[in-house]
Amino acid sequence: MQVNQVQFPNQKYKTQLCRHFITNGNCALGARCQFAHGRQELRANANGFQQNPEFIMHQNPQGALPIKTQPINPMIANYKTQLCKHFNPQTGLCKNGATCTFAHGEQELNQINPYFQNQYLAMQQQIKQQNQAQIQAELTQQILIMILSNMEHIFPGQQDIINLLKQGQEKAKQGDNQGASEIIKLIIHDEQRTKEEKQQYQQIYNNAQRHYDSKLKEYLNQ
Repeated sequence: MQVNQVQFPNQKYKTQLCRHFITNGNCALGARCQFAHGRQELRANANGFQQNPEFIMHQNPQGALPIKTQPINPMIANYKTQLCKHFNPQTGLCKNGATCTFAHGEQELNQINPYFQNQYLAMQQQIKQQNQAQIQAELTQQILIMILSNMEHIFPGQQDIINLLKQGQEKAKQGDNQGASEIIKLIIHDEQRTKEEKQQYQQIYNNAQRHYDSKLKEYLNQ
């Protein structure tokens, strides 16, 4: 006698958990979704038990039923490393359901995988470095505008230089720090600059540099 088998759209139907359901607790596709909405909907594929983000099935040496073991979630460094405060062992329920990243009982506890922990820390360090580089660029922009504005007092009545300084300020405001710096060099390195003009510029520069160092230190100490 031939047993009738349930027909599914494809071999992978309901063999993996739905990412939208795990993340949001619901899925816009509803019953039309090809992925499982909770463990109760998971089924085995044509090649045996499935592997999915929630659990992996292994076979023990005696060839008995597969044993469920919890892996590290590759997206969360501390996945299932702490017991869930909202899990009720009597009912087996948690208010966060399948989206919970904490262990529902000691049997689900994982140890932090050093590889993923290192990857997570490296990513955090990279973000911090990117933020610091952005802060430094913004501070440099502010300092250049400050220097260029104050330099106008060194050259009263010298309209050609004043116009250059205003061009430099506009470049700095537009984020062209290199262009603004070149205008400062062009003016200060001119052979016509007097000793007094250079000394006044040096004082402006030193004050601006102290301001830069102070603001950057504040950011790094946050």
